[in-house]
Amino acid sequence: MIILGIHDGHNSGASIFVDGKLIFAISEEIITRKKNEYGFPEKSITACLRYSNINKNKIDFVAVSTKYLPPKYFMVKRNTTFKLNDYFREQNDYWFPRIYKNKKIKYLKVFKNKIISKKKLKYIMKFIKHEDDTVGMQKARRNLISKKLNINVNKIDFFDHHECHAYYGYYGSDKFEKNIAIVTADGGGDNTNGTIWLTSGDKLVEVYRTNICNIGRMYRYITLVLGMKPTEHEFKVMGMAGYGHENSNYYDKALKIFKDTLIINGIKFKYNKKPKDNFFYFKNKLNQFRFDTIAYAIQKYTEDLLVKWFVNISKKFKTPHFTFSGGVAQNIKATKKIIENKNIKSIFIPPGPGDESLCIGAVYCKLARLKFKR
Repeated sequence: MIILGIHDGHNSGASIFVDGKLIFAISEEIITRKKNEYGFPEKSITACLRYSNINKNKIDFVAVSTKYLPPKYFMVKRNTTFKLNDYFREQNDYWFPRIYKNKKIKYLKVFKNKIISKKKLKYIMKFIKHEDDTVGMQKARRNLISKKLNINVNKIDFFDHHECHAYYGYYGSDKFEKNIAIVTADGGGDNTNGTIWLTSGDKLVEVYRTNICNIGRMYRYITLVLGMKPTEHEFKVMGMAGYGHENSNYYDKALKIFKDTLIINGIKFKYNKKPKDNFFYFKNKLNQFRFDTIAYAIQKYTEDLLVKWFVNISKKFKTPHFTFSGGVAQNIKATKKIIENKNIKSIFIPPGPGDESLCIGAVYCKLARLKFKR
């Protein structure tokens, strides 16, 4: 059985499996040399087929990660084409009027200079009613895959973003014999940014899903507040955090700004005080602090929040073993703090736990579904 995996959001790429074994996977950016490629990974698909010496007509199924993606991001290739000033413009000219002034404003009007040609877009626009029509976009995505690969649309399956993260982490580990918890956290995908799964044989059972595990999103926009590109330069913030230190009232004041918002209640996230957004709120609150203080505060907050979440999960489900996947799992300083806790015996972080591995996770989802006939 031959299954092709596709991720066509940011960090797009493709993978190919033969009889349940991963043969080859590659990110589109490696071929195009354009960071954070967004959209149909045509070159990655070609590379997968060429490497495995498989004709596209031999593909049995196509597994696609992330059910719903907004057309507007495809139309401007957001993560690929955006420079730092574009991310600031996105906040100032699009989100601020929408959130704080309750104005109806079109994303594609703000970024009309960045809309790519229909030829480069590839997707047929007749399926799409408006710039946020994720359902229509899925139809366009399915149509393009069917056309390019000459495969029946019924053999193309779309899988939930976080399910892909979870199955990638689980099948990528060596922990099948253990009772483990699989945790995902990221900036967001399919209206979710945090999940918990438990093992049942080779199958995963979802026990918690939320769209307010906003630590990844907060970290992303603190990166922008500090004048760096979100979804790309978070590691620089993590590095700068080392210039701060504990036991200082000055640093504690910055840390408290974060602690007053999102908290852990058992295994669930909740807000003490919910900010209107994750950019302007913290930008205004933190304007009296230096860059290194801000970096220290968001990193310390991330570590404390995640450690508490993992410990509470461990106690509730009586397991000291974890797999952690999704973009937040790339914060190695936070994962180090987690494993140092006495309640945690092991934690597996799969290679490339962010969206670059979703093309692999999607195939694992398909294999699990075939095995259990879900």
